[in-house]
Amino acid sequence: MKKILMSLAIISLSFVGLFQATSAAFEETVTVAGTSFSIASEFQGGTGPADTNTALKLFKNLAGGTDFENLTDTVEGMNFEDVEPVWRGNFPLKMYNKGLETLDIISAVNYISDVNTIRDDIYVQISVWDDANNNGVFEVTEEGDMLGYDTILRLRNDKFVLGEIAPGETKGFVMKFDGSGITQSNAGQSAVYDFTFTGVGM
Repeated sequence: MKKILMSLAIISLSFVGLFQATSAAFEETVTVAGTSFSIASEFQGGTGPADTNTALKLFKNLAGGTDFENLTDTVEGMNFEDVEPVWRGNFPLKMYNKGLETLDIISAVNYISDVNTIRDDIYVQISVWDDANNNGVFEVTEEGDMLGYDTILRLRNDKFVLGEIAPGETKGFVMKFDGSGITQSNAGQSAVYDFTFTGVGM
């Protein structure tokens, strides 16, 4: 009886190991690289690596299509200047799944330069963006469900789950930033971040 129980235990452990080895077997990441924030001195009121992804891609031209020339693994972020507590800034993006399986999209951030902990004071919201007229310009009426809102610090530590993207599907998102956590102690500081979107397939 002991031999039978031991054999069953070994089989169970083998299945667990097999599941862990095969779960999340496919991952690709696209990046909004070198997004910089420069805090105003006084408050008044990046080229990425070569493409390697086979499935998840970003649009270079938001008004363009899914042809090969318009798809990339990395787009350059914006340079936001004179950031202050009442400041707001938007960064729309579109991604495309040119692969053969559905991917779960997870957003995170990497710190490139943040010696002054601006990560605690700038907030980021990621919402669905339906570019209804396909002009590549984010309009307030095109904003859909909010998928996450917190500080840049929390986006790195906790990540935002953005849902699925099916094969052949295009999805639009808008990152909306605000300086509501900034205080006078941040004056003159700056930081640079890469925002990443990882497609996870099973």
